[in-house]
Amino acid sequence: MGPWPIPQGFEQLVRDHIRRTRGEDRDHLSAYDFPQDHSVRLGFPDGSFAYFEHAFFIEDPTRQLVAVFREHCGYHVFSRVALSIVSLRANASRRSGR
Repeated sequence: MGPWPIPQGFEQLVRDHIRRTRGEDRDHLSAYDFPQDHSVRLGFPDGSFAYFEHAFFIEDPTRQLVAVFREHCGYHVFSRVALSIVSLRANASRRSGR
């Protein structure tokens, strides 16, 4: 499976993410970009949620969107409005939400 196309409008954000996390200048994701000790949990206003293992997310504040990136399951884009995001690591967590 893959490589998956980068979601429209996230191309530069992905390039910036790769530079920041891998120190490389490229416009595509590789297997090494997907952290094995990270997962992402999205909480929706109705109380439902989505959970992605071996994933990371990138926010686009201008368009109020968030994309979740998974190596084998593709990339998923959600509205950022009223969405809670929790990025979990094996031993730590980082929260972003309202």
